[in-house]
Amino acid sequence: VQPDVSNLPDDQATSGFDTTGASLFFSSDQLEQYLATARASLEPAVLPRKSPVSKTVRIEPEVEYTPHYAEAAAELRDRETRAEAYFSQKEKPPSAFGFLDEYSVGKQRAAEWLPLLENYLARPETKTGATLIMTIKQGGYTRIKLPVLHEQADGRYTIRVRAAAYPEAEERLHYLEFTSGYGTGRTRLGWRKVTATQDDPQIVEFSFEHQPGQKQQLWIHQRSHQDRGDKNLATIDMKKNGLGTPPGIWVDWAEITGPEPVDRHAPAVEEFRNAMAADDLASRDDKQFARELLHRFAVRAFRGEEPDAEFLDRLVLRYESNRTNGHDKTEALIRPLSIILSSPSFLYLVESTGNESSPSLTDHELAVRLSYFLWSAPPDEELLSLAQTAKLSDPAVLKAQTARLLVDKRADRFVRGFVHQWLEMERLGMFQFDGVQFRKFDNAARESAGEEVFQTFHTLLDEKLPLGLLLKSDFVVVNDLLAGYYGLPGVDGHEFRKVQVPGDSLRGGLLGSAAVLAMGSDGQRSSPVERGAWVLRHLLNDAPPPAPPNVPMLSRLAGKILSARELGQAHQEEPQCAQCHQKIDPIGFGLENFDAAGQWRDVETIATGKRKANKTKEFDIDPRGQLPDGMKFEDFFGLRDAVSQHDDDFAQGFTEALIAYGLGRPYGVTDQDLSDEIKQTAKESDYEVSQFIHALVQSKPFQTK
Repeated sequence: VQPDVSNLPDDQATSGFDTTGASLFFSSDQLEQYLATARASLEPAVLPRKSPVSKTVRIEPEVEYTPHYAEAAAELRDRETRAEAYFSQKEKPPSAFGFLDEYSVGKQRAAEWLPLLENYLARPETKTGATLIMTIKQGGYTRIKLPVLHEQADGRYTIRVRAAAYPEAEERLHYLEFTSGYGTGRTRLGWRKVTATQDDPQIVEFSFEHQPGQKQQLWIHQRSHQDRGDKNLATIDMKKNGLGTPPGIWVDWAEITGPEPVDRHAPAVEEFRNAMAADDLASRDDKQFARELLHRFAVRAFRGEEPDAEFLDRLVLRYESNRTNGHDKTEALIRPLSIILSSPSFLYLVESTGNESSPSLTDHELAVRLSYFLWSAPPDEELLSLAQTAKLSDPAVLKAQTARLLVDKRADRFVRGFVHQWLEMERLGMFQFDGVQFRKFDNAARESAGEEVFQTFHTLLDEKLPLGLLLKSDFVVVNDLLAGYYGLPGVDGHEFRKVQVPGDSLRGGLLGSAAVLAMGSDGQRSSPVERGAWVLRHLLNDAPPPAPPNVPMLSRLAGKILSARELGQAHQEEPQCAQCHQKIDPIGFGLENFDAAGQWRDVETIATGKRKANKTKEFDIDPRGQLPDGMKFEDFFGLRDAVSQHDDDFAQGFTEALIAYGLGRPYGVTDQDLSDEIKQTAKESDYEVSQFIHALVQSKPFQTK
């Protein structure tokens, strides 16, 4: 079951990592929310229900949608005719022609989407399918609606689409986008590229899991921008061709098949269901049955720790009260089970108080700390078994278990949780990128750019590669979609994989990644200050101090159109700003050949009007600069080479972040010996990423309360 946690507060810490215990708070209101979430999650998990029958539903677009488009076009023609009739005479009021006022008449007279609708209906291929177009029917876009998946229809579903691409369309529009939900709350499930032509269409498959307790409305359409980006883009295109953005994909039919059962790893639920049917409980009276089952569930929920007898007594009383009120055995257990899942022993990682004579974690506490460090989840049976026999604290066993956890698919939680916070990747979703100005940087490109960072770190971890390859490498980890964004040929398929790039490639390392470059912008212009500060913080381990509170506004520059370098020079004229900007800005200037969305440019273009389509002004880019140690560079390639020589500084910053994340507290000066020990161990293997993790786990602080 995937719990609905939308009512729960984020665990984002006020500073540092969200594993820092001192910055995580708990309120009585949160307790109520946890209790409600637990109860709502338990019901679909443990209550008996019929297994849904797998079936296939096919949508024929020409049957489902074309009649509606024809009706809309007829209505627009009628309104346009009535509007023209009104303006051709002067005696009758707008109401005589079916309009509220003259303003309404003017709007209908300018039915700008009517030519697009008529063009759509005139296409021969729309008689046997649907053409996916950016804007149609009053400014929306064509999409295929699949059946709603309900709360108990969980399992794996496969969507199949028979489709073909229009070869003349831009490459970005050759992707199907699969989403769920409505409006701004829509969730993007994924993308698939269509490569076939209409002479020989292909069947595209997309599979996903629908979780118990969820309800989803599914859609298929072309790649989309945020907010009004697609409509704005189509409006610009309409001024050029009179129709809007050309179509990218034709769909013959779409179908969804499912659900198929999914083998989910849910030990607690499995244990619960097995206990309900166990012979050793069947012969017990109702009270004994409830106590034993609640005991087994609590031990699992408390990660192997025994619950207090008094706690169990109160849970059994709640169960008996539910039974008295007419609930069957399973229903009566829901409330006591939800109390277990909202109790401190479940919500908190509890470690016994250490002392000078016994400061070390017990084997059981070590198992919990290790599993939450690398899996963000409770220890599995193997870890608990080793802890119970006091074998886990043996260095060789602990190393073997760390290696086992790292190759498990659940280690993806560590990669995403740690890397996202370490590199401050929340900035990637902070700004909207205008669809007209950044045509290629849509939702698909943005999400794939973030995924590239995670998958690159995964590659270093899985293949036991050096950390320094994040600074400069001869490969990237991309899928077909991101390869298209980067202009890399020969990459087919949606899976991320390692792709070799030549030595003069712009990509290869964090500095050339679209995610890092987009984070160093405000969604409109690149920011040398933000990019330079990010490099100092995360790559050179030389974070600049926070901006002083009395930074003056550059009001004297209001209304002036200035290049990024001119803005930087203006900041350096202020005494409060000069010292930091002299250190930050030169690094950011080395990245100025990349625009806000991470695409290469030779000049900086700035819109001078209120709308993006108005006049622009261009500035030559001067990418020269130097690092704080005085190392000079002439361009981006020189900057990347200079930064890559600081692998020791990068390793130090990475070590400090790993310590803070793994120990659940901020890195401090007393951790210097620990970081030196970890770095030295990792350096012996050329800073292999996994060795940093092994060294931390083997250290005394990690195994100390």
